[in-house]
Amino acid sequence: MKRRHLLALLGTFSFGGAAAPWRLVATPLRAPGTREHVTRSMAAVAETMFPGDGLPGAAALGVHQQVLAVPDLQARIAQGMAWLDRHAASLGAADFLALDQAGRLAALDAAFASRDDGIQLFVLTMRDHLGTAYYSTPAIKSAFAYTGPPQPDGFADFQQRPS
Repeated sequence: MKRRHLLALLGTFSFGGAAAPWRLVATPLRAPGTREHVTRSMAAVAETMFPGDGLPGAAALGVHQQVLAVPDLQARIAQGMAWLDRHAASLGAADFLALDQAGRLAALDAAFASRDDGIQLFVLTMRDHLGTAYYSTPAIKSAFAYTGPPQPDGFADFQQRPS
């Protein structure tokens, strides 16, 4: 419980209020818009986009924390999470976190297909940042045997005209 909630709770009891404590208790700690909710939602987005499939998933590696630490992305992340929560609510779920893995994937697909609120840019930005952070993690890089250039011998026909 946060200190301000405790102080508000103690303040309402000292003034004899009865309705305010129930409001504080009824407000879940993962209420949409809170930092904890955004962090947990970003972990769910990261795990949905990069589940690992035999390797550690993105959320297990803490990749979402790296993306959340980028100051320029804060507003875009907040807007994107709000859109995903609204989409989940339209499907009857409490929020994006309440969806199962298939529902989360469908929500991200719907976000990518949508043209409103810049949500498509959010999905592309998260895929780029999460993917770069995920595949540059030492645990993932070491899982691939070859880390050199994709064409070690170059392109054999680079001096010929394209046909």
